[in-house]
This record gives sequence, structure tokens and C-alpha cells, in this order.
Amino acid sequence: MSTPQPLRGRRVIDLSQYIAGAVCGQVLADYGAEVVKVEPPGGDPSRALAGSRFGSSYFRAYNTGKSSVALDLRDPADRLRLDELLAGADAVVLNFGRRTRERLRLDAASLHAGHPGLVVTVVSAYGADDSRTCFDSIAQAVSGFAVLNADEEGRPSIAAGYPTDVFSGLHAATATAMALLDPQRAPRLEIDVPMIEVAMASLTGPASLTAADDAAFTVGQGNRDAATAPSNVYECRDGFCYVYAGLDKHWALLRPLVDGPDAPAPQRIAERARFDAAVEVWTRRHTVAEVCERMQEFGIPAGPVRDPVVALTATTAERPGAVVAREAGGEAVPQYPVSFSGHRPRRRPAPVRPEHTTVNPKETAR
Repeated sequence: MSTPQPLRGRRVIDLSQYIAGAVCGQVLADYGAEVVKVEPPGGDPSRALAGSRFGSSYFRAYNTGKSSVALDLRDPADRLRLDELLAGADAVVLNFGRRTRERLRLDAASLHAGHPGLVVTVVSAYGADDSRTCFDSIAQAVSGFAVLNADEEGRPSIAAGYPTDVFSGLHAATATAMALLDPQRAPRLEIDVPMIEVAMASLTGPASLTAADDAAFTVGQGNRDAATAPSNVYECRDGFCYVYAGLDKHWALLRPLVDGPDAPAPQRIAERARFDAAVEVWTRRHTVAEVCERMQEFGIPAGPVRDPVVALTATTAERPGAVVAREAGGEAVPQYPVSFSGHRPRRRPAPVRPEHTTVNPKETAR
């Protein structure tokens, strides 16, 4: 069975760097688009980030399924080559700041002057017309998420994994795909995906509504769940596990086991430390496996706290074909986390760094 490929026959030029725009192009490629990544002569900056003998893990994680060319966009000859690529494209993805886009004539007005049918997708910081720049960690701080994610002492905390970048890329991919598939799409379309808005929609979510309704918020408390208690990471005899027992039905099941007090949800939330302590007294007497097995018997959500190596081994054993696939030479290629009747798109590895002197866009332009 083949997986859905509604974007087959569409060409996307990926001019983005680092993560957010790269995720957009990656997902479009998953659904059949031909994605050509344009890199500076030295390669995308993320190629210089940490990785393994196969190269940067960051670049390889978010650039599967693409081909790549190297162009110096300040060079007139290379700019002409880019225009030839754009002439055969349906969409372009960028995450340059406004001033850079204008200087390179990559703003929507300039691009549409020569290519009116091109869908121009911009992953911006605070909006395509704003000149400020942004990175994932900045978006987490500015959006209020770092406060919601604070540790137990109330110090704001930035989450690992670049969630704003990834969510921005997913939103950009969805918007771009919907535009490409719309038979009534208006010409000269610019899609603007501001990271600050994505962070407040996808990371702060309910807290943004509470702020709008009541001008109030609750500071994060480490690993504790914001809306229920007790739900936390608990120490076990040989490690840690997360037990989600904050809903009334779950606490009613767990309370006799841990000899906890009978109390309604508002009291449990107000006295989180007391209820966490009751749970941890019990978990410390048992191994992680014993705790998780007992929680499964009771129907209480729980799971071991794993490191990435253990998590990969366990998940790929449970779900063959998930997370990564191996190339003949041993390189791990990240796999799409969605399957269709048991089948998932097979991702090609991220492209090797292109040589600047070998570019011939006429070979790839339609």
C-alpha cells in the first residue's frame, strides 16, 4: 500500500535555515512534494551543530526527503540560478528576517513580481513585517511559556527539543499544503507563521485563555502537572517514573495503595507537596517496573523515565519501523511518526552538503 501523496508533482524551494523552516519542507516532502533545499556555499548553519560520524544530528533530523543545491544569494549569477529554480516552483519557504529578505529581494512583493503564482511561506519572529529576529528559546521566554514551565522554586525554565521551532514548521507545512491544494487560491499569496503566535497557541494554550479571561496565570512547579494532583515524577528504588494520578477517578484508585488522604481536586492541587510525598513514600519501596506494572493493573497512567538510548531501544522493539530506519551504511534516518493502515512514508536521508561549483538548476527546473 502506498501512503497518501497529495503533493506529488509540486515543487517547493526551501530557503530556510536551522529548524522551523526545515520542518516545513520535510513534511511537504513526506506528502509527495519535490523539495529543493538551497544552502549557502558553506552549507546550512545547522550542519555545523553536534552529531555523529554521519554528520550533524540536527540537520539530518529535519531535512529528510530533500535534494540540495548551494547558492550564494549575493552573487548575481547565483541569484539568476535561484530565479530559474523559482520559475519552476509552486512554493518557497523562508525564515530570514525582514531586512535580509528585502536586501536579497526575497520579500513577498519582490518574489511575486516575477512569480505571481508562487506561494511564499515565511516563518517569522513576530510577524513578516517586523524586523526583530527570534530563536526557539526566545519565543519560549517571550510567550510566557518559560514561566509556565518554571522549576519548583519558580525559576523560569526553557524546554529542550525546540518545541516552538517544530510546531512552527508543522503549522507552516499545513498552511502551505492547504494553499497548494486549493483550486481557488488567489495569486500573490504570502503565508506568515510568527513564532511568537505559534508559541502562545501551541505551548501556552489554555494559559493564554486564562490570561485573557482573568488576567491571571499559575507559575510552573517543575514536573508537576498544572491542572491535577498528584501527578509528578517520583523516585523509585532503581530510578524514576511518572505517575498521573491527579484526576479524581485515578486518585480514588491510588489513595488506598499509598495510604493517602481523601480530598477533592482543589485541595490536592493546593497541597501538591503533601500528596506527592504520600505517593513517593510508596514508590521508593518499589522498582520502576513494579510501580508501572501496579499502575497498569489499576488503570492509572504511568511510565518509566527513560534516557534516549533506552527509549529508542524499547520503542523500536515494540513498534518495528518506528523512530529511525537504517541505511545500508548504518546511518539512522528519522521516520515519519504517522502510519496509514500500518504503512508510513519511507524517508530518504538528508542530502549531503552540495558543492557550490556544480550547481546547474536547469537540470532540476521544470
